[in-house]
Amino acid sequence: MPDEVLKDIKTSVKQCVICGTTDTLVVDHDHATGQVRGMLCNHCNRGLGHFKDDPMLLEFAAQYLYASADAPEWAAYRAKTELLR
Repeated sequence: MPDEVLKDIKTSVKQCVICGTTDTLVVDHDHATGQVRGMLCNHCNRGLGHFKDDPMLLEFAAQYLYASADAPEWAAYRAKTELLR
C-alpha cells in the first residue's frame, strides 16, 4: 500500500471500525499478507490478536457469551448465523 493511501486512512478514520471509540487508533493489518484492514483501537486490535485473527474462534466466543448470559439476543443471533451456514 502506498504511503499516501496509508496516510489518508490514518487522517480520515476517526473511530475504531469495530467498537466505534475515538480513543487512540492503530493501523490493523493481516500478519500473513501485510494487507491493511482498517483502523482499530488498541483494545479491539489486541482482542483480534488474542483470538489469533481467527473468525471461527471469535464466532465461538460470541456464542459462548450469548449462551452463558441467557441474553435475549441469543435466539436472534443463532437464527442469523444458521442462515449463513
